[in-house]
Amino acid sequence: MKEDDLMRLSTVEQLFQRLDEVVAAHERGDRTSRESEHFWEKMLTIPNHPLNTNLPDEPLVDWYERGFLGDLNEARVLDVGCGNGRNSAWLASKGAKVTGIDIATGLLDVMRPRMPEGVTLLPVDVLREELPGDAFDLVYDSGCFHHLAPHRRITYLEQVMPRVARAGKYGIVTFAQERQSSPSDTEILVSGDTAGGTSFALKDLEAIFCPHLQLVEARPVAAGISETFGADFLNAALFTQRTGH
Repeated sequence: MKEDDLMRLSTVEQLFQRLDEVVAAHERGDRTSRESEHFWEKMLTIPNHPLNTNLPDEPLVDWYERGFLGDLNEARVLDVGCGNGRNSAWLASKGAKVTGIDIATGLLDVMRPRMPEGVTLLPVDVLREELPGDAFDLVYDSGCFHHLAPHRRITYLEQVMPRVARAGKYGIVTFAQERQSSPSDTEILVSGDTAGGTSFALKDLEAIFCPHLQLVEARPVAAGISETFGADFLNAALFTQRTGH
């Protein structure tokens, strides 16, 4: 047994680091650190993979068309886990100034020259590194949050929620527990197996984010909508900063 294993925990960060070790030890464990960079570069470039698309998310387009996102012209947007930049590019087409962050550095290098004016792609670990910019009018997360280990959702909230500007919005797309169930948080933390991503019921998203923001809408993602990416195994939720924040 290593000496570090005998150390008694006395801080939350020490606890989180120990849990990180449990998750990292499993072959389907932590996929949010820079060690997973090549996994995501491969995943996001597999021919015919659902995420190997240039189409924007169905909820993002729908929220914009229904006026929920307001005027995006010159809006400051943070695209968390931007992947190949498909949502960043669409947001920029509406006039937004978009900062896309992801750990897949090689993929960002390939996609950067293909992005329209108004998009900046940066290699950033959302959990372990300082986030760029200050506050954003829209923070959007399509598929990053559901790959976090349960304890690191706390870190994510501490990092990301302060970046939602006054009157700003936060949108998220995750796997849907109602249609694609996943192990409990306890099972994940004991085994280290994240099972390819955690699914969230609509009520879970409300419970996690409503202590920080006000719910606008939570619903299943619609599939088959022209010129958008959507799948029936996904949920989406939109929140707004509370008045007075």
